[in-house]
Amino acid sequence: MGDYLYLLSSGREGTEFFKVRCDKSDEKISLADYAVNPSCASDGTIYYAGTLDDHFLYALDTANDIPRQILDTPLWFPMVVGDYVYYLDLNSNYSIHRYQFSTGETQVLTRERVDWFNVGSGFVYYQTVGAAPQLKCMRTDGSDEMTIAEGNYNHIHMTSRYVYFQDFEDGTLYHSAIGSGSYSIFQAASDAASQSDK
Repeated sequence: MGDYLYLLSSGREGTEFFKVRCDKSDEKISLADYAVNPSCASDGTIYYAGTLDDHFLYALDTANDIPRQILDTPLWFPMVVGDYVYYLDLNSNYSIHRYQFSTGETQVLTRERVDWFNVGSGFVYYQTVGAAPQLKCMRTDGSDEMTIAEGNYNHIHMTSRYVYFQDFEDGTLYHSAIGSGSYSIFQAASDAASQSDK
């Protein structure tokens, strides 16, 4: 954020959340001795699920590095997109919910348990759990749900045009045009993997 890089490290000396100047001119500045995942950030604020006394939603304003509680719902994997935060609700079997900052309203987007999800380009892609696991997608308001693929997939990544996902069992990487119900092997990744094996 700005001139700083925010990092989480964990090792023999324990867990530390800290920031360093991008030009390496200053020593690192320690912010917490517990897990703060800085992967969800928007407009100078880092959003994360609590890991000490609760799993509530917190926000760290990088202008002053002071955390504050935003939502008192136990959650995991928050993702902020515009006026919404999407998350797995721990009290509702890890289903996807979204909370609107401006109104304070919460919307349930899925009923089934979810392992992985990602949000972008107007869609939510997610992996369901159960006897018949599926990779699914829906619009960000929960409408137009469709099944993309049967089975278990992870590492769901998105660009403005494509979603990429990996078969959990054999590691095959696939891609699909955003909003499409069809998918195929991501041949460029497969070719690169084949070349690296030689």
